Amino acid sequence: MRETLLLECFKPLDRFAEQESRWLIPGWLPEEQITLLAADGGTGKTSLWVNILAALSSGEPCVLDPPGHSREPMPVAFFTTEDSVRKKLKRKLREAGADEKNILTMDLSGDREGALREFKFGSPMLTECIRMYRPALCVFDPIQGFIPPRVNMGSRNEMRDCLAPLMALGEETGTSFLLICHTNKRKGAWGRERISDSADLWDAARSVWMAGYTEEKEIRYLSQEKNSYDTLRETLLFSIDEEGQVQEEGRIWKRDREFMQERDQQRCAAKREDCKSWILRQLEEKGDMGLGELERAAAAEGYSYGTYRRAKETLVKQEKAARTWSTGYGDNKRWVIALVSPSGTAK
Repeated sequence: MRETLLLECFKPLDRFAEQESRWLIPGWLPEEQITLLAADGGTGKTSLWVNILAALSSGEPCVLDPPGHSREPMPVAFFTTEDSVRKKLKRKLREAGADEKNILTMDLSGDREGALREFKFGSPMLTECIRMYRPALCVFDPIQGFIPPRVNMGSRNEMRDCLAPLMALGEETGTSFLLICHTNKRKGAWGRERISDSADLWDAARSVWMAGYTEEKEIRYLSQEKNSYDTLRETLLFSIDEEGQVQEEGRIWKRDREFMQERDQQRCAAKREDCKSWILRQLEEKGDMGLGELERAAAAEGYSYGTYRRAKETLVKQEKAARTWSTGYGDNKRWVIALVSPSGTAK
């Protein structure tokens, strides 16, 4: 019987109806598909999905909508293993203008038997919930809370098998899924390399968003890094106000890679400045020092060789605040560094 039903799923291509891509948020969030939002903790992931969910539930524009876009109110859902619904999320959604009657979530306080711990991707409970309520959008925050315990997120095959039922469920019920994911801290990484645990999250999603901080204080960005059905959208610049709500600050054609490179450069510059100050203090206290001694002291202080070398070269070659010279000959040769006095000689 089961084999007969499965065989009915196979049919010639001419029996498939062509469909245009449809969007819950034009160009950003496709209908019936998986969208991924990844960012470091504290960047504003929750505020972003709250803004979107509130707008869909009430029929109002969200921060990502193009000017003049309109929609009808629609049922939506969110499931979270991080924030309390009663203590935080209900207020955030209310203040964002949500129609609370159109938003479905779990009441964990009523689960005395712990049955909701089985609410995972691919589980009969999750499948039946989506089939029964058919929300236009369903948010899972974070995705790690809904991966079955037997699934290794680092295994490509296991993650494909885990997410495949969700993709099929979206096309069956008309539900779109927004998966919230933490990013890793790997230096020099951007885009898909910043997705924690598994690159298959990127592959499964039809739209991928990356969020982070810009160089400007308190201004954040939301960059669309992947769009399977249309061209990439301009990056949203936004802030979070005192009530925890998203406020648009403009749009810009920059991607996660450029923002991450700028952040790394800023961090390197800050470390170099800190190392410069440390070198100056060492030379003030000790007078002239052997370069080998200074290098070993810098390493013991936690500065990398590259940071130390660039800081020293800046002091010697650019700022002329210190100078180096050699003493002795052959095996007795020794390089020394000291501060430069106002008269131009070593102190």
